[in-house]
Amino acid sequence: MFDIPYEQAVKRIHEASGLPIAELQSRVDAKMQQLGGMVSRDGAIHIIANELGVQLAAPVAQSGGSMKIGDLSLSARGVVVTGKVVRKYDAKTFSKNGRDGRIASLLLGDDTGVTRLVFWNEQVDVWNDLKEGDVLVVRNPFVKESMMKDRLELQLNTQSTLVVNPEGVTVANRPISENPAVERAPRVQKYIKDLQGDEENVELVATVLQVYDPRFFDSCPQCNRKLLGGNQCPQHGEVAVPGLNFSMNALLDDGTGNVRTSFWKQQALRLTGKTEAEFQRYKDDPNAFESVKNDLLGEFIKVVGRVKRNETFDRIELTANLVFTDVDPIAELQNLDKKLAAEKRPDAASEQPASAKAPDSIDVAGEEVVSLDDLESLDE
Repeated sequence: MFDIPYEQAVKRIHEASGLPIAELQSRVDAKMQQLGGMVSRDGAIHIIANELGVQLAAPVAQSGGSMKIGDLSLSARGVVVTGKVVRKYDAKTFSKNGRDGRIASLLLGDDTGVTRLVFWNEQVDVWNDLKEGDVLVVRNPFVKESMMKDRLELQLNTQSTLVVNPEGVTVANRPISENPAVERAPRVQKYIKDLQGDEENVELVATVLQVYDPRFFDSCPQCNRKLLGGNQCPQHGEVAVPGLNFSMNALLDDGTGNVRTSFWKQQALRLTGKTEAEFQRYKDDPNAFESVKNDLLGEFIKVVGRVKRNETFDRIELTANLVFTDVDPIAELQNLDKKLAAEKRPDAASEQPASAKAPDSIDVAGEEVVSLDDLESLDE
């Protein structure tokens, strides 16, 4: 969903640029033809607005709220997660940078999936009193990407609170299997118009319509958490040399619709083809990023990521896990058309591979408590 409808966009560009409305509409038709049908009329007018330097998009705010485990993303902040303890792992001690510490974890589940919840140092005392079957309400955890699995996990910090077995709260969780295979959702190719939310490993081929300025924040080099005032890490204390972390948003359009997409550090680097040092320069000189934004407009890309619904703005959003910039849009769309046409055939269900079937249970065999590798700096 765009911030303003097509007619308003045309009027705003007309007022800002002085170009006649008829010429703007002619440019829209030419842009749609130039991009081979991979952009909608709304998308084309937004590209033209960017080319003319006319700002159409409204700023986006982020807010927290209750979230299902299956909806978690790296961009989630200030969320509340309710789940049931489905498995506990042994606590461990470690020594790092001359300091001793304790760490423990458990699997927290609901009807959408499971995630690991990590306890540090004094928090391990709380973990000791928990048992499988307990219901936990976790407020303001830190969401990060696990380095051991292709999953996200929750970590408690000094800003987090934990309520155990609150009265009247029940959680239905999916059963746990002992299959040694690690559960991963199969990659699903879709058009933007078909996105519903609460989807993983969705693959899109689309055109970049709008690129927003990156957001920067200092992070702890050890755990990648956002630093508090005075360069304080919630887990590791004062940080002498903060790490650089950032994310950026873009609006993508495939001719059937558009979706706001978040690119965290590594995916932002892949999308732009820039280095971390260059992003440091953009932090110091935001105007230098304008050329990057202009270069990306109209580019065809393939994105694989997690889809969720932003309840605040009532729209579908995508968080990129993989980005491919060297793609053949015509070939990609032809493949997608063939795949979707095949799936609509009556006998398509029998032709689907077993891996494409949604699993009824969650595979966690081989899960471990956090390794010391998890204490190293994360890429995202």
